[in-house]
Amino acid sequence: MNFKVKLIIISIFLLGSLISNAQMTDSEGNPSSQRSASGGRQNGQKGAKGEKDSVVFKMREYLLLEDLTRISEIKVDTSIADFHIYHPAYKNSLSVQNLGNIGTSSQSGDFFQRRTPGRDFLFQMNYYDFSALPGSIKFYNVTKPFTLLSYGQWFANKPKGETILKVLHTQNINKNINFGFYFNSIGSQGKYLNQEAKDRNTGFFSSGNFDRYDYWLSIGKNKYENQENGGLPNPTDIENPDIKPENITVWLTDVKSINSNTFVTLTHQFKLGTWKEIEDKKKKEIYQQFIPRVALTHVLDIQKSTRLFTEAEPNPYYTSSTDQGTIYFYGKGHVPYINATTGSAASPATMDNSGQTLVSNRFVLKFMEAPDRKYTFGKQAFISNDLVNLNFPQQDLVADSLGVLHPPLGLTQSYKYSNTYIGGSAYRTDGRFWSWTVSGKSYIQGRNALDYELAGSLEKPIRAKKDTSFVRIFAKMSNVTPDYFYEHYYSNHYKWDNAFDKTYTLRLGATFDKPGWRLKGAFNYSIINKFVFFNEKALPEQANSEFSVASLMVNKDFKFGGLNIRNWALLQKTTTDIYLAIPAVSLRNSTYFEGMYAKVLSFQLGLDTRYETSYYADQYAPATGMFYRQNVDKIGDYAWIDAFINLKIKRTAFYIKYTNLATQSVKGGYFTSPGYPAPVSTLLFGLTWSFYN
Repeated sequence: MNFKVKLIIISIFLLGSLISNAQMTDSEGNPSSQRSASGGRQNGQKGAKGEKDSVVFKMREYLLLEDLTRISEIKVDTSIADFHIYHPAYKNSLSVQNLGNIGTSSQSGDFFQRRTPGRDFLFQMNYYDFSALPGSIKFYNVTKPFTLLSYGQWFANKPKGETILKVLHTQNINKNINFGFYFNSIGSQGKYLNQEAKDRNTGFFSSGNFDRYDYWLSIGKNKYENQENGGLPNPTDIENPDIKPENITVWLTDVKSINSNTFVTLTHQFKLGTWKEIEDKKKKEIYQQFIPRVALTHVLDIQKSTRLFTEAEPNPYYTSSTDQGTIYFYGKGHVPYINATTGSAASPATMDNSGQTLVSNRFVLKFMEAPDRKYTFGKQAFISNDLVNLNFPQQDLVADSLGVLHPPLGLTQSYKYSNTYIGGSAYRTDGRFWSWTVSGKSYIQGRNALDYELAGSLEKPIRAKKDTSFVRIFAKMSNVTPDYFYEHYYSNHYKWDNAFDKTYTLRLGATFDKPGWRLKGAFNYSIINKFVFFNEKALPEQANSEFSVASLMVNKDFKFGGLNIRNWALLQKTTTDIYLAIPAVSLRNSTYFEGMYAKVLSFQLGLDTRYETSYYADQYAPATGMFYRQNVDKIGDYAWIDAFINLKIKRTAFYIKYTNLATQSVKGGYFTSPGYPAPVSTLLFGLTWSFYN
């Protein structure tokens, strides 16, 4: 995205916010065209001296939980701690495996942070960190229109930089109805050949909350356009000072993957209940309040996901000989099923088109928690149906006008199935003594018949005189049919036809949070039977033995005046390295000095360091967009050091960051995936600006 386009987009959103600010709501949430955002003008005239805006800005954020059936309020984060962590994947995990630059496929090195496909499209699983999906859409209630702008830019010479632009706007029409929209853009050229990534999220959301009816609506589109260079055939090239990064040889040229996801979700409910007299002792008023008892809820979820992989001219050399032996680009020992016909960018030799369309309906009978009763908990029972239509490259050859058979470029075959499942949950979210949730579902019809899932969690606050600690324990057990694309797929490079058993998973865990000690801890343990993974040939395989994974995470912060020393440690252990590779130790330290300048400018100045032990990280397959097992190259055992400055003045936050400092003094070793080197050290900046006046 060039600078002019960015400027136009920002101007449009600024203008929209200014227009919306002209229609402020009064203290009762009613529209007011007489008062501006500042409260200083009425009908274009200057207000009386000393006149103040009577509306105090307040904002509340919400997420839909339990498959979009239950709303829950979340805490609004206004801190600038970790503001300099601009990469979405690193916000969520200590260890991340990616392809070197932002916007590309990635997976967490923390096993319990890794995403599983579930009902989502398998081949987009590694883009979740850059997505705005139904389960992550936030809903708002604000007393004034609110706009948030975020922008980040490398200082590196164009066109080898990265640009991040985010825009969020939300406002209430009245005290009951809110709407908003967002636009997120990531543009990354990368430092190596054929590495460009363009990710976009665009969407609209609205919510309405009334005495007897509520709704939450979201409409959005995610699109990820990536060049695929396949990594470096000779990784040691990065140690040669005579070769610039942009001149190093890569595996692939004129190869692209374009992924998109479009969704419409609606959760709405009709409530039954009673009216009750409530006394406000402070205002000395008595008023009627509606207390909901039962809700009839319907959830509609429509999603369409597609993936197009194109290759102008397939690389006929599937292997490369190095001092380590033979490297197999399409997986160790794998002979690709390939149309090696010469093509061009306009007429590719490979056009693998696949996708998934999901239409889901869920009907819920909900007995709600009663705020006017001391002993109460919520309960809900549901029945759901999923209609799924899959498509993937057609296998049969197609005859042209002369009767010559050719690979069916761009054509697809399809497979349809449905699932019906029932379930329910019980929960207590408002209790001061404890909060808990239990849930379960069972598939009664369709491809996933006899699958089941049971889960439960309990959170207990432990109150002391000046501090409250929290202990949370949880458990989950599931028996699930593997995704259809794990079992059946055909493309220009890979094809498989499997019959897998159900995967059984048992997970147990506990977390501890003691704010007064600046201490957090988490323990996770999982037993997995019939685990499905991509093997060394980059093909799906099911483990023939049971194995377990355990992890321990500790976060301990120290504060000495303005000096902050924040520490994270993640220890992981698995009983096998055949099916799964994870770093045994992942560490992070953020040491910075913080203070206040002139009573208005908050600042943080320090270093951020990450480290993980070496391990045989998964290799990446561009043709499927999936990571697969390998045991030739290790990554890790390398310190990632960033210097940063975070600044905040009123509603504007700003950071300057110098990344990957150690790459200036250490040769080689800095890879984010086998064959994919990390970006060289560079200077970048970013800012966010929020306004509601």
